[in-house]
Amino acid sequence: MNIEKYVHQIWLSVICILLLVGLFLPVGQFSNEEGATALLTNFRINYIEGTHGAGMWALAVLQIAALAVALFELLLSGFRNFVLQKRLIVFISLLLIGYYIIYVVYVLLAKGDASFIPLWAASFPLISLIFCYMTFHGVQKAEADIIARASGFRLRD
Repeated sequence: MNIEKYVHQIWLSVICILLLVGLFLPVGQFSNEEGATALLTNFRINYIEGTHGAGMWALAVLQIAALAVALFELLLSGFRNFVLQKRLIVFISLLLIGYYIIYVVYVLLAKGDASFIPLWAASFPLISLIFCYMTFHGVQKAEADIIARASGFRLRD
């Protein structure tokens, strides 16, 4: 087994780990002039007073859906259904782009007069998106290699 042919499985594993870890970390912080702060998580906004707003669940839904599809893609990558693998990678990428669209909408709606500081966990879906691109090309390379091996022939002199 040549590791270069199946390196996309490593990228898929990294995508799954990043999405799982990023699901439970805060992705942004709001602060205003009075010193009050609030943490934006994928599930809700946690205020410094201990209260929370539970209307931010769409971020978590998109990230959980991307994680579930990535896990299914990782299980599917052991088989040679390359067309479905590429379609699922595109679907994961669209989910992650949708995550950032909803993220920007939430920040703009909740910001008001406060300042917003994105936290490092907000970059995990972007890093996963980059790994999706690498995975897509890894699947294409594995598919091309298998097709070349299967249809390869030698001309006789």
